[in-house]
Amino acid sequence: MKGQKTLGLWPAKQLELLALVWLVPMMAACGERVEVNESSPPASEIVEYRGARVFTGERFIEARLCVGGRFFVDCPQDAGSRVDLTGGFVIPPLGDAHTHHFDGPYTLPWQRQAYLDAGVFYAMTLTAPTSGVLEIRDQLRGSGNVDVVTSMGGITGPDSHPAEIYEALALGIRSYEEQVARAEEIRTSRKRADDAYFVLESPADLEEKWPLILGNRPDVVKVYLRTSERYDEDYGKWGPGGGMDPDLLPLVSRLADEAGLRLVVANSSLGDFRASLAAGADLVSHLPCYMDTMSDPESPYYGVDTDDECRLSAEDAEAAAAAGMGAVLIVSEWAKDRPEIYVEWERQNTALLEEVGAPLAIGSNAYGSTVVDGLIAGAEKGFFEPARLLRLATTDTARLIFPERRVGCFDVGCEASFLVLEGNPLENFEEIQNIRLRIKDGELLAPANNDG
Repeated sequence: MKGQKTLGLWPAKQLELLALVWLVPMMAACGERVEVNESSPPASEIVEYRGARVFTGERFIEARLCVGGRFFVDCPQDAGSRVDLTGGFVIPPLGDAHTHHFDGPYTLPWQRQAYLDAGVFYAMTLTAPTSGVLEIRDQLRGSGNVDVVTSMGGITGPDSHPAEIYEALALGIRSYEEQVARAEEIRTSRKRADDAYFVLESPADLEEKWPLILGNRPDVVKVYLRTSERYDEDYGKWGPGGGMDPDLLPLVSRLADEAGLRLVVANSSLGDFRASLAAGADLVSHLPCYMDTMSDPESPYYGVDTDDECRLSAEDAEAAAAAGMGAVLIVSEWAKDRPEIYVEWERQNTALLEEVGAPLAIGSNAYGSTVVDGLIAGAEKGFFEPARLLRLATTDTARLIFPERRVGCFDVGCEASFLVLEGNPLENFEEIQNIRLRIKDGELLAPANNDG
């Protein structure tokens, strides 16, 4: 984008950082040692980082990092490069398991820049215009890029979220006031139908549109449920968002499973959570009542939530853990001044899921920003203790986005991507903003904003 700074790579000859990282003391402590062998890279291609303290998932310990080839090796005496990280704190990159960024060629430069600057190397886009994503898909992975899993468009119901957002944008309507004034025009527009969203009302609709959805080669399938237990009342249609008929969810789940694709379901209520669980969803994005809908009666999203709609039971949490159904926590909401009841609901729901070991991850769900501000707010509000929050934001989220890859870790075989912070985030979580170095796929990313 014109006027945006670009992120470059330092010359390979200056620091030739290849693919993997070995945390020497941690491996030695586990009794594991990987010897140099005939398949290991030559010493000249190995970089040794020394003097840093490295995050173990619980604390920081002094350790050296040895990077070379596609294998972890001992750092030889004649390593090609040595980098002094004295005083630095090494963590895995951050992840964002719910974003709507990476949606087209015009927005990609600043979105990629913002994420890499923030140390967010992994992302899951859960609804974006398919036409836009197809133009940039070859730039959504690899050195110098953010690695992105994308659903392309999302599946919803008639007159339902997110149609109102994408149709307003397609009509050039930006302000809330103009959206209200032109509500009927937005409602009847279909400029982004079968692109940013797919409307299903019946099994026949699903049979007709599934080849189109699958033909776009999504990485995951995204479905919207919005207070689905009241779907037959037309509750929430167009205003709070509505969503797909929950009776169709098992059918979508079966088709996604047959296609080898994970199913991600946006939730708003306890009924949505239970419907997702019953249908065999792999992941729910949002926990029940994650967003304040009762503070502004003038908002089209207004509704009075109740305990019955918002609180998970121990049985709900245990069933989710047993099924391996993960949940994405929306950290942009943590940064808002929500009524205390919403904070209380989220504390209870996350505590129940955490206690039984259900998979958790974090996401931004806020166009134009990353997860960083929300994470700092979450630390301040005590949603998790610092080490758990840091592990959640790095290791757990990265692995949920890319379960087939060894990311977010420093064990033998893990990918060589990490951040070096100036200060200890376990003592002051704001230090996640204070990045000295960013290593992505073995390459040192040059600082774009003179902050590293």
